[in-house]
Amino acid sequence: MRHSFSRLCFRVASAATLVTLGSSWSLAAQQLNTSAAALGLGGNFTARARGYDAVAWNPANLGLPGNPVFSLTLLPVAASFTLDPITLGDIKSVQSYKVPNTVPFSTRQAWLDKVTAAGGEKGTPSGGANVALSVGPFALQVGLTAFGAVNLNPDAVEALLFGNVSPDGAAVRNLNFKDSKFNGGGVTTTALSYGHDFGDHKPGSSNLAFGVTVKAIGGNFVGLAQDAGSNTNANGGTISFPSVSTRTSQDCLNDNGQPKAGCTLMSDAGGFSGSGFGADIGVTWLRNKLALSAVIQNVFNSFSWDESSLAYRPGIGQFDANSDSTNFDEQPYANAPAALKSAISNYKFKPAFSLGLGYSVTKDLSVSADARQQMGDEKSVIIGPKTSVGAGVEYRGIPVLSLRGGADYITGGSAFSFGAGLRFGHFELGAAMALQQGDNKGTSLLVNLFSLR
Repeated sequence: MRHSFSRLCFRVASAATLVTLGSSWSLAAQQLNTSAAALGLGGNFTARARGYDAVAWNPANLGLPGNPVFSLTLLPVAASFTLDPITLGDIKSVQSYKVPNTVPFSTRQAWLDKVTAAGGEKGTPSGGANVALSVGPFALQVGLTAFGAVNLNPDAVEALLFGNVSPDGAAVRNLNFKDSKFNGGGVTTTALSYGHDFGDHKPGSSNLAFGVTVKAIGGNFVGLAQDAGSNTNANGGTISFPSVSTRTSQDCLNDNGQPKAGCTLMSDAGGFSGSGFGADIGVTWLRNKLALSAVIQNVFNSFSWDESSLAYRPGIGQFDANSDSTNFDEQPYANAPAALKSAISNYKFKPAFSLGLGYSVTKDLSVSADARQQMGDEKSVIIGPKTSVGAGVEYRGIPVLSLRGGADYITGGSAFSFGAGLRFGHFELGAAMALQQGDNKGTSLLVNLFSLR
């Protein structure tokens, strides 16, 4: 029974992983951060962002003195992945083993002990790329980002590591996978920003700038899966892990490779898996070396997923000592259970509030601080920590080189960032890394190889 159940768990885990990553990994995003400087400062950039960076951080800054006449960036790449308490480092250390049952018993037991103490295994992948430019007080960004989350309860992790036999092999375990779930998605966002300064631009005077960003959002893919009563016992067990995801071309083919009647990848959202519009607003007060900012992102956002582009998979499995069977065949979305339909309806973007401070200590040294709160919950789209409060510092006293660092309190832990940028006239390139500690250990990377200001 143990080997039969282990095979079944691998099938479920593989399907759920595909749901988490989406039916196709065509990276997509809502306002992806394009700035290595921002990540190097720990995301404490609301009052500092200028040029094309302002689209993602604060459109009001486009109207301030010192905003570049022109700026451009091409395909900066960002990626982030948190996994805890079994980390990516833990998995990499045993990557030579083909399947969990060949990983040393002591390693698997240590992993299970950590997961049990933490109450489950969680992970949040995200990433993307974009292009952005600014001309005076206007800026445009077209970005692609993917995002997701995984949450496995301790019993689900034990099933993957040991099957349904207790770690010491002495008994068959009764396991329940309650609250285990996966979600993932991606969107393409086209955002246009404008900032206007109401100051008089006289030496020593204050400047007050307001800005707005309007955006059109198209959903590239989505996938959600929730446990619906999976359990094991001495006589066998049942897997019930239904999912809903964007249809792929394979979903529209029958066993003979011919298109199914009435099945098309084109949806009511014009080929996307979802669509909508949104807006951000920002304000910045600047006087001499000090800048204070406030931003509301998604002050309204009408984005929703298009049901006509989605498919449902039952994710059902039965097993006993002699055999196992599964059903992950695609079915119409209308057949999905009410809980998954509700989850799709709630998987949207919610408002986020930011306050920022920037201060130029000298011409070569500046500091910044931010506080950010996302208003969504686990049912909505959350990219990055829900709460973040921190500070960053940048030093530009070395010719052609900028050095950056930042530290933040984030939901469930802390994050430390560092980065550097090279300047050659108007050309810049930069890279940055952030390390998260606490409930969600992980790493974020951003590389920007082409930027003009």
